[in-house]
Amino acid sequence: MSSHHIVREDQEPALLILNAHAISFEKIQELLEWMPTVIVTESEIEIVLAWGIKIDVVLVPVGKISYWQEKLIEQAPVKIVSFQEGEDIINAAFQFLKSGKATALNCLLKTEADLERIEGLSAFDVDCFIDNTRWSWIKSGHIEKWLPKGARLQILPLHIRNEFVEFTFGSWLIEKDGIVKLKSMNPFWMGEVIGVDY
Repeated sequence: MSSHHIVREDQEPALLILNAHAISFEKIQELLEWMPTVIVTESEIEIVLAWGIKIDVVLVPVGKISYWQEKLIEQAPVKIVSFQEGEDIINAAFQFLKSGKATALNCLLKTEADLERIEGLSAFDVDCFIDNTRWSWIKSGHIEKWLPKGARLQILPLHIRNEFVEFTFGSWLIEKDGIVKLKSMNPFWMGEVIGVDY
């Protein structure tokens, strides 16, 4: 089992795992380098245990608390955050993080629809990973970022794309190394395909 502990004062982004297959394990290891608080939903616990890393927090239904307390005895200490049947699990995770004064979060998500659930909750700096794409929440509506030739960007929600001529065909393939600037009156998600050799 790798050594891993909770970083005090939550300097590092916590890692919320709703989909253990959102990105490659190699990329997940990069997110784990600075020893973030690792929060795992019930459906992903077995997969994450198989990675041999320390889990700090699990999100489980109220009726399964004792089952998971017993099952995770070797991971102790593990904080169990329970939620009621039908409650939004992302909301439960965010309530826990707020109570711990976290300010930044990396999320491994299942679908782009999950992004909408997060943007309504987020007072955090958030990066989400879905299907090998890193989605950054641009709260200010303005970003400047250096990107290499060959990088591919996406924007959500779809109506924001109309503000940028570069996204006429859905995504934007960066044609030369340099600073990319995007500015909108509204916050938006910027997606960058990862795991690509430029």
